[in-house]
Amino acid sequence: MGNKEEFLKKLKKVKILLFVGLFFVLSGIISGVIVFVNKNKEMNDIKPLEDVTKADVYASVDVALMTDCFATNDYAGIEHKTYFVWDDDFVYIVDLNDKNREALNAIYDYSYSDDEREEPEKVTIKGMTKTIPSDLKKLAISAYNKLSGETLLTSSNFSEYLGVVYLDTFETPMTNIMTDLIVVYPSIIFAVIFLIIYFRQTYVTKKCIEKLEGKWESVLNEMDSSDTFYFKKAKLYLTKNYLVSYQAGLEVYDYNDIVWIYPHEYRYNGSLSQKSIFVVTKNSKAHKLATVSASKKNLVMFDELYNTFLNRMPNVLSGYTKENKEKAKELYQK
Repeated sequence: MGNKEEFLKKLKKVKILLFVGLFFVLSGIISGVIVFVNKNKEMNDIKPLEDVTKADVYASVDVALMTDCFATNDYAGIEHKTYFVWDDDFVYIVDLNDKNREALNAIYDYSYSDDEREEPEKVTIKGMTKTIPSDLKKLAISAYNKLSGETLLTSSNFSEYLGVVYLDTFETPMTNIMTDLIVVYPSIIFAVIFLIIYFRQTYVTKKCIEKLEGKWESVLNEMDSSDTFYFKKAKLYLTKNYLVSYQAGLEVYDYNDIVWIYPHEYRYNGSLSQKSIFVVTKNSKAHKLATVSASKKNLVMFDELYNTFLNRMPNVLSGYTKENKEKAKELYQK
């Protein structure tokens, strides 16, 4: 296979970026679907609150009686009001959001009514269980004993009366879904990165070929010449008349359009990390090419590449100096 065929094959390899990007898209979709399926499963798998003894369980209780709120707390700027509620057998601690509190109006009125009235239907409330913190436990003991008119509840028998968890109706399994979807974020990020690179390189290559007009075949034919130099690490060819780079999409420069070249070093914390060659064309635009990491082997190759540049373009300005910067201005097309 000649240089021409190999080069065209390398240009087509950009499609790998598309496939990788689509893989991450698919991976993100699958991960997201799994999260939603599991969340929906939790939403449909509601446990009776009386059977729950651990936090982060989606549970429900059929409320028959309730008290006024005995504690308030602020969670992320939202006021939580805490109540005692009863089903037919047990008493529980619950945080009621406005919707659930409104649904319990009839039960609240019945709970505090002195007259004989028909008992309203029970109302089912749902939420996530949370471990009862020590400060809420103290408030609950005080409020419960005040309600009872005697000291029935203590820290030692607390769990026998009120268990170890309370129900927070502000939350459902779907509340923290964005946190659970964190498994999807890396896939989305990688998909965006790979697809942007793919479409950018494809666009750059297409525009480059269009600008070459009738010269494209000439460029390809020169690839097969014995005096063409190929620098794999830099993803760059130097043919008889053209500089051809495919490091970030296809770039082709006629030597006659280049007026100035110079190496550029990238340093991190004082240490050399990368080197590139800047090529400045007659339109005064600088183009970064042949970026390589600063390994010993790469630096040797880089020097060889730069010297080959100079041999192919003996009349261009070389090196970044104040003098060359001024001379280059005289060579730019007006």
